[in-house]
Amino acid sequence: MAWLTLGVQLARTLPDAGWRHALWRLPLFTLAWLVLGLLAVSHGLGFVLDDWLFRGYRKVLVRAPVFIVGVPRSGTTYLQRRLAEDPAFTSLTLWECLLAPSISERYFWSFVGRLFSPLKRFVPRWRWAAMDRVHTLGWQEPEEDFLLLLWRGACFLPALVCPRAEGYWRLAFFDQAVAKDERRALTAYYYACLQRHLYFHGRHKRLLSKNPSFTPWVDSLRERFPGARFIACARRPEEAIASQLSALRPVLALLGRRAADRELSERMLTILHGYYGRLRRWRRDSDVLSLPLPQLARMQETDWQRLYAFMEQPLPPAGALTLYPRRPDARPGHRYSLEEYGLSRARVRHFFADVWPDAEAWV
Repeated sequence: MAWLTLGVQLARTLPDAGWRHALWRLPLFTLAWLVLGLLAVSHGLGFVLDDWLFRGYRKVLVRAPVFIVGVPRSGTTYLQRRLAEDPAFTSLTLWECLLAPSISERYFWSFVGRLFSPLKRFVPRWRWAAMDRVHTLGWQEPEEDFLLLLWRGACFLPALVCPRAEGYWRLAFFDQAVAKDERRALTAYYYACLQRHLYFHGRHKRLLSKNPSFTPWVDSLRERFPGARFIACARRPEEAIASQLSALRPVLALLGRRAADRELSERMLTILHGYYGRLRRWRRDSDVLSLPLPQLARMQETDWQRLYAFMEQPLPPAGALTLYPRRPDARPGHRYSLEEYGLSRARVRHFFADVWPDAEAWV
């Protein structure tokens, strides 16, 4: 049903960028929809095989996972990839989220990868240069596992492709806008996916998840994962808004749109206002650690020790966490400003004044 719904929404949004771009969007949308359909069938079969061949995954406990949430473009990827260097943690990679959420598919694609590994040196590595300036994508890199929810129609990303589909936008207000039974069904599905991941990689490992889109899911995640720890990354609103809107440019360009329009800019303001409001409410919660970007950028050994103490995680062996040579917010070639999107610093500061009244309190 999620796949059929997506098809209907793609058809509705086809002419939104003008009929001139529709000639490009039609084959692009058709191909994407068919590929997603094939993957959905593959995943369904994989889940059935898991219950037949690897039913022991049901006994795996997802103990006290660590969720990196907060505001997009605030160092969440940097933090996840730093912590993922610790062998005690495990995160889903891009290929696992898109190609192999089931155990059966992981064994299949792992076999295919080993079979064709001698040919890798003859195949040039494909890179999306425009996206790399914003967020480096790699099949083997830890990635946002909310992509697992794409197969249940609960991933936020289709809202950017189908801006008139309100069903996707409501996910940005998940704990308030989605019915309780649906929330529990989705978190149960997500839990089962994580059980499969730990079954494949080792049930002794601790799950590390990074999803700014899970910021409005925290109450539901607390219910499903008792003992979870949440690291809430933050950044000044005027910086985060500009960075987030500019980060959408490669995707929008692919869809035939040059930049975020006024409607998308206003929606992002409203959504991120809700994110900041949640961060403010959590500041004194014992299971949430607020980590502003300036603090993340200058973390020293003692700061990492405090972070591990909050996670109730033993420190890794000496040298397991290497220092990155640049700040988490510094990406060559990524330039942006609010004015590009019809916004001003004064307006953004006024809009977020009730949820970010004193930036110094977050540092």
